Amino acid sequence: MKKMLTLLCAVMLLFTTACSSQNAAQGNRDPKDGLTVAIGGQITTLDPGLTQETVNDYVLRHLTAGLFRADENNQIVHDLCQDYTVSDDGLTYTFTLREGVIWSDGQPLTSGDFKYGILRNLTYGADNSWSIYYPMTYLAGAEAIAGNLDLDPTQIEIEGVSTPDDNTLVLTLIKPCAWFPQMLTNYVWRPLRADIADAHESSWAFKPGYPTVGPYTLEECNENEKAVVVKNDNYYDAESITMPRITFLVMADSDAQSLAFKNKEIDMALNITATIAEGYPNPEEIWKIPQISSYFIALNSGSTGPDYLKNVDVRRALALSIDKDALVSAVGSEEYYRVLHGYVPVGLAGAESDFRKEQDAKEKYLEYNPEEAKALLAKAGYDESNPLKIVYKYSQSQLHADVAQILQQMWQKVGINCELTVVESGVFYNQVDNGDYEVSRYGYSAGDDPSQFLNLWTTGQQIVASVDDPTYDKMVDEAGYLVDHTEYMNALHAAERYLIEENVYLIPLFNYNTPGLKSTAVQGVEMWGLTPFYGHCTIQSDAA
Repeated sequence: MKKMLTLLCAVMLLFTTACSSQNAAQGNRDPKDGLTVAIGGQITTLDPGLTQETVNDYVLRHLTAGLFRADENNQIVHDLCQDYTVSDDGLTYTFTLREGVIWSDGQPLTSGDFKYGILRNLTYGADNSWSIYYPMTYLAGAEAIAGNLDLDPTQIEIEGVSTPDDNTLVLTLIKPCAWFPQMLTNYVWRPLRADIADAHESSWAFKPGYPTVGPYTLEECNENEKAVVVKNDNYYDAESITMPRITFLVMADSDAQSLAFKNKEIDMALNITATIAEGYPNPEEIWKIPQISSYFIALNSGSTGPDYLKNVDVRRALALSIDKDALVSAVGSEEYYRVLHGYVPVGLAGAESDFRKEQDAKEKYLEYNPEEAKALLAKAGYDESNPLKIVYKYSQSQLHADVAQILQQMWQKVGINCELTVVESGVFYNQVDNGDYEVSRYGYSAGDDPSQFLNLWTTGQQIVASVDDPTYDKMVDEAGYLVDHTEYMNALHAAERYLIEENVYLIPLFNYNTPGLKSTAVQGVEMWGLTPFYGHCTIQSDAA
C-alpha cells in the first residue's frame, strides 16, 4: 500500500535498466546480475527502528535478522535465537543466542547488540514513536526513556533489558503478552551496533557496505531509484543463500511495471493493479501475494483535525454514504479485494475462529444507508444551502486514485463536496502521521494478532493523535492484561466496536491481496510472514 511516482519517471527508470536486465531475462543471464524486483514506491528508510512501510520491508527483510522470523505459514521460527524460556508469571523471557553468529565484517554478534538496538530505538526521538509502541508498552522501564533524545543508549540501563553474558538476553515485561515471541519478529527489536547505527539519526542505513547480520549487505542505494543487496558470506546460514544479488527497482506506475515485465526488463513486478492481473495473458506469471490487510479511511478528529470531524454524526454520515460493494466491484475482482465490515481484516485468529468472520456473523458495522447519512448531515446543520466540504488526501497510485474518485462521487450523492488532494508517496505517511490531513486513505498489514491493528490508533502509538480517546486507550490497554484467550479476544472485539461502530474514528473499506507478476524462470520465492524473501531463489534461464 505504498507510494507512487509519475509515469514519466517510471519509464525513464525502465529505459536505464533495460539493456542489462533484458539480456539476462532472455537467457543470456550472468549469475552476477541476480534478480530484479520492481517495487511500488520510494524507499523512505532502511533504519529498522523507523520503518513502517511495505516498500522498505522488501529490502530490510534481506539485510536484517532477529531473534525470530515468520515462515511461509506465518508461524515463528528461531532465527538468531537458539532457545528461550519464560518465567511462570509470564513476565521474564530469557533468550540464548545462536552460537557462532558474526556480522558481515567478522565481528561476533552479542546480546549487547540486541540491548543497544532496543535502547537506541526507544530513545531515538519522536520520529519512531509508531515503531516503539510495543517495547514502550511492554518492557519494564521503557516508557520512562521513550523518545528522550538527551539519553545515550550506550550509557543507560532499564529493568526490561539485561545481558548476563554475551550469549544471553533477558527481557522483562510489565504485563503478560501471549504473543510476545511473535512480536519479536518486528524490526524494532533487531540488533544494532553503536559503531554503525547512530543514536539519533538514520543516514547510515542508506550507506553501502555497513555491516549487517542478515543474509545480505547493501551494495548500492538511491531511495528514489533502487537498492541493491549482495550476499553476506558471513551470514550464519550463508550456504542456503542461492541468489547472489537482488536489485529492488523503484517503479511507481503499475502500467510501467507491467510493460517492463512484459519486455523482460524485470523479473518480478510487485505493484500492479487487479485490472492488469485480470487481463494478463499468461496466468502462470500472475503472483497472488497474500496479505492480512485493511484498506480504510482515517478521519482526523484530533487536535489538528477540522471541527466537523469532531462530530460523530458527521463521521457516521461519511461512512454510511459509502456503498462498499459497489466500490469494491469497481476497483477489482473479489479475488483481490473483499468488502470489510470491520477494521481488523480476515486472516487473524479470534476467540473461536477467524476474528473478522466471527464478528461479522454477529454484526456488520457501518452498512450502507444514504438516507440515514442525509438525516445525520441535516442534524449537524448541513444541507444544500450549506453543504459539508471535506478534503480527501491520498498518495500516488492508480488504486488510490480510483478509490478517491469513487468516494468523491458517492459523497456527492448525499450532498458532501469532496476536494481530492494527491501528494507524493515519499511524504504521504509523514503528513498523515503528523496530523496534516482531514480525511485520508490508509492501509495497514500485520500478521500476528488483532491487537496490532487496534493498537495503531491508541494515542501512544500515534505521533500526532488523530484518534484521541482515553476510553479507547484504556480498553486496548486492559485487554493486554487478560490471560484467558477468549476473554482477551472478546475484549478486542469490544474495542473494535467502540472504535468503528460507536465512534466511527475510521471507515473500513476492503481487505486486499496484492497482485504481482513473477517470471516462470524464477524458482524458490518464499513468503517470510507477509514479506517475500528471495535468498533461496534460482533463475532457470531456459524457462525465459
